[in-house]
Amino acid sequence: MYKSSHPKRLAIIPARGGSKRLPGKNLLEVGGKPLIQHTIEAVINSKSFSKVLFSSDSDEMLQFASKFKEVSAEKREEVLAGDEVKVIDLVKTLADMDCYDDFDQIGLFLPTCPFRNQDHINHGLKLLDKDHYSVVSICEMSDPLQLSVTMDAETNVIDPCGVLDPSPLVSGQTRSQEFNKYFRVNGGFYIAWLDKFRLRNNFFQGEVKGFVMDKLHSIDIDHQFDLDMANLLFEKNYLNL
Repeated sequence: MYKSSHPKRLAIIPARGGSKRLPGKNLLEVGGKPLIQHTIEAVINSKSFSKVLFSSDSDEMLQFASKFKEVSAEKREEVLAGDEVKVIDLVKTLADMDCYDDFDQIGLFLPTCPFRNQDHINHGLKLLDKDHYSVVSICEMSDPLQLSVTMDAETNVIDPCGVLDPSPLVSGQTRSQEFNKYFRVNGGFYIAWLDKFRLRNNFFQGEVKGFVMDKLHSIDIDHQFDLDMANLLFEKNYLNL
């Protein structure tokens, strides 16, 4: 049961200042807005979270996030700001704070998924009932997992992926229409019951619901190519934004 008449939810938006693959990534623009703004607005516009916590080691990003009255911008501790620190470590630290004892659910929203919007978030939340552990946004993988291979150091193909035995690459049964679909986590959102998350410190340690997003809305900004593609989608209005 909820601790109150409606579930009280905490949203966490993490944004580090450093990025080796795409320097200054979280402040680069998609559709004329800094990357972090898309996620901040999606969470705010969902109207589903009692607190929106923006965590960063960057004073510039904290100052930007502070422009939104619904957002609590907090400087990240140095120990949680290094290159080797995983985002789940930050979420664990925040989730265990006593000030959130009266919250029901906790959500993680990565700025690298700019086209995830308030409708995706709210539809995903509808899937999370008291019997489930979490709901996570996913999208279908572009290529059949069954056709993947591995190589050794000498570039010899040594092992078809083994999802099917024998591999369709060995049997010749390579019609993709006959394969089961596989999905990837797209970084749009991870939402769990707070009390369950505190016990397991992970979004995948119980019965997880998957909210399927289409591939275009699931674009993940990691390299310059991704940023250029996102801006092209925005410019051509493929997503009806």
